[in-house]
Amino acid sequence: MMVCLEDDVYLWKPDHHPPSPHFSSPKTWLALNPAGPPVSWHKSVWFKDRIPKHAFICWVVAWNRLHTRDRLRRWGLSISPSCVLCNGFDESREHLFFECVFSQEVWVFFTSRVNLNPPASFMDCLQWVNSATRDPNLSLIIKLLFQASVYLIWKERNSRIHSTTTRPPASIIRDINQIMRARLDPLARNQRNAAPGSSLLSTWFRFFP
Repeated sequence: MMVCLEDDVYLWKPDHHPPSPHFSSPKTWLALNPAGPPVSWHKSVWFKDRIPKHAFICWVVAWNRLHTRDRLRRWGLSISPSCVLCNGFDESREHLFFECVFSQEVWVFFTSRVNLNPPASFMDCLQWVNSATRDPNLSLIIKLLFQASVYLIWKERNSRIHSTTTRPPASIIRDINQIMRARLDPLARNQRNAAPGSSLLSTWFRFFP
């Protein structure tokens, strides 16, 4: 019988790399949860200076995971299929963003003022916002507006279902204006090398005085 006088050595091999005596949490996580194939719209959702809660809801919409009424009915729930924002058509992702006359009024208010004509379907629009303009300031503004519109339209939809409160599109537009100014102000202050009149806020007020 042979006796080994050396201590045992633990080696970690979470993936295809050679075994290592050093444990890595990130490598272990990736080995257990391998990354899926990249999607073409990720830059329209996860961009720098985004508003996190707006980006998250936009990501959920992109994967069509919102609990819209068409999905709830497919799950067997006995509910009305009608959109609570317009009461004219059945609710679905495509209807809410932005076929509904309510949500369309919100989104078109902003896109018309920057002289842009986005595509009709949500997924096409999601792709479009990342390349709608070559102006970097306006590009960021468009992406922020898109996500803010999605977020507040969904919020208004839920508010109408769970309470008796209803607000017109003009109120949603006013809220988006306030959110945008609050978001752009600190970003504009960080643009120390920007020429006079070329900051994010200057770009905003050029289109939305």
